[in-house]
Amino acid sequence: MKKRELRADGLIPWAVFAVWVAVAIAISWDDRQFALSGPVGFAKVVLIAVWLGFLAYSWHCMRYENFVKSVREIWDKYWGRQIIVDLYISVFLSIALVFLVTGSIWQTLFWSIAMIPFANQAILLFVILYLDEIIAMLGLLG
Repeated sequence: MKKRELRADGLIPWAVFAVWVAVAIAISWDDRQFALSGPVGFAKVVLIAVWLGFLAYSWHCMRYENFVKSVREIWDKYWGRQIIVDLYISVFLSIALVFLVTGSIWQTLFWSIAMIPFANQAILLFVILYLDEIIAMLGLLG
């Protein structure tokens, strides 16, 4: 398959996402956030690796295929519609998790801005940045 020419319409969403990521990290910053010792630290390292790999593969895919055109083609298939609906059920459950963890409508709206279009790329970042709070909320590692 031939690489596509990089164009502004493909790069602008990535630039917006990069700025959003920087803001998300800044507003959720905590010095212990990147303490990478123990089982939680190991989980964060794995999640960061998965997130970076997923971002890299998404960038790779964007270089070969048009996202909007691909979604239209997938939507034409029964399983394609099921997969897209399934993904967005997870997105909205993740948005609910943001509210449960932060207790803030504003944080929930902020994270929704990226979770709706970028799905797992934003969801994984939220889990990385709030893993300690999620674990505490669930009563794990007591």
